[in-house]
Amino acid sequence: MNVLKSLLDLFFPSQCFSCNKRIDKELVLCEKCADELSYIKENSCIFCNRETKEGLICEECKQEYPFDEVVSAYTFNLPLQRMIHHFKYNEFKRIGTFLGNSLADRISKYPFYSSIDYILPVPLHKTKKRFRGFNQSEIIARALSVKLNIPILKNVVKRKKFTQTQTKLKKHEREKNVANAFQVKKFGIIKNKSLLLVDDVLTTGSTMKSIALLLKENLAKHIYVCTLARA
Repeated sequence: MNVLKSLLDLFFPSQCFSCNKRIDKELVLCEKCADELSYIKENSCIFCNRETKEGLICEECKQEYPFDEVVSAYTFNLPLQRMIHHFKYNEFKRIGTFLGNSLADRISKYPFYSSIDYILPVPLHKTKKRFRGFNQSEIIARALSVKLNIPILKNVVKRKKFTQTQTKLKKHEREKNVANAFQVKKFGIIKNKSLLLVDDVLTTGSTMKSIALLLKENLAKHIYVCTLARA
């Protein structure tokens, strides 16, 4: 077994997912790139960066977004962008598990964590999931579920409309793009429950807002949001 491992390491060396430097197979980043990952600073609003004494969304932004709290682990800098690209488009699912574990550590610091009933990964449209082969939000949700000991609810929210990628759209275009894109299939199970929505990157929050409004309409009690990064 050690000989086989040595041969695999020789012919298929593991590389840093940011700079391609050779690293141990157990790692996803070299030491330099790992040090460059930037955590979101605590005690500031995730949307407007105002200082907050308690919570992660300031009172002004809570008027616009139907979330009780939002947690993002990292800023969307270059090393993280490269990692998430490899995760989503090159099927390196262990990156999602690695980052999901970091996000779980962050979530566990906040009091609301103990009240969460279910984790809900943001759904992909069936066409996109078939093309990609997996839903990246489900990989992250799985890591959170294991580490936080909270069950996952899949197939409760369905993405019924195929939407173009949000990457290059402005805020109002994003909101229009995801309008009426989702539906709740099993509304009874979420009634009076506290739910944690999971996605990879938070930009304007349009996708999460669309889903959260739908969940609130179906009598979910609290909606918390978490993402790997804040762009």
